[in-house]
Amino acid sequence: MDLMELAIRRGFIYPAFEIYGGISGFYDYGPLGATMKKNIEDIWREVYCIGEGYLEIFSPTIAPEEVFIASGHVKNFVDPMVECKKCKQAFRADHLIEANADISINLSGLSFEELEKIIREKNIRCPECGGELGKVESYNLMFKTHIGPGSKKVGYLRPETAQAMFILFPRLYGFYRKKLPFGVAQIGKAYRNEISPRQGVIRLREFTQAEVEMKADSGKGTP
Repeated sequence: MDLMELAIRRGFIYPAFEIYGGISGFYDYGPLGATMKKNIEDIWREVYCIGEGYLEIFSPTIAPEEVFIASGHVKNFVDPMVECKKCKQAFRADHLIEANADISINLSGLSFEELEKIIREKNIRCPECGGELGKVESYNLMFKTHIGPGSKKVGYLRPETAQAMFILFPRLYGFYRKKLPFGVAQIGKAYRNEISPRQGVIRLREFTQAEVEMKADSGKGTP
């Protein structure tokens, strides 16, 4: 917290929408922060785009639902959420368990039912009001929206930049004269509707992601 307070005082970052009460998971970059962010992105491009020869693409941050059904994000991009029955605050179930100093359990791979059982057995309560916690449920982290008028076309804000690299493969394969391997780079915004953002700028609802992928022959004559 001391580091975060220093960053705010020095003009690196500010809590977003502060004059309206703010909302967790969003930050504005101040004068020094915006400059630092740009410098980091420039260094990243120098290493991967200039040094390694990955060619950069730039894609929309909103995509239709079909993209994320195909990638598995609609079904599987989920976290375990539990809601307080009293104050209605929502929390990540595994984070609540991990925050309990009396519990040392490996939570990796546990089902939602097993997480709920631990919460009941250890009598873990709401950290905000002490109320009883409800059932552990699946919560999809993608921001849902609608494309165009009439709310007919469902879309999502991308949770990562990888989708375009797969969708554009036929175009990129042609651009590289159908020769493998080749590298692709992209840097841009990604969005995850975190249940309870924490750790300052480590877990955000909007963030910049930089990614490179190498497309190579599988050994079976196909990419």
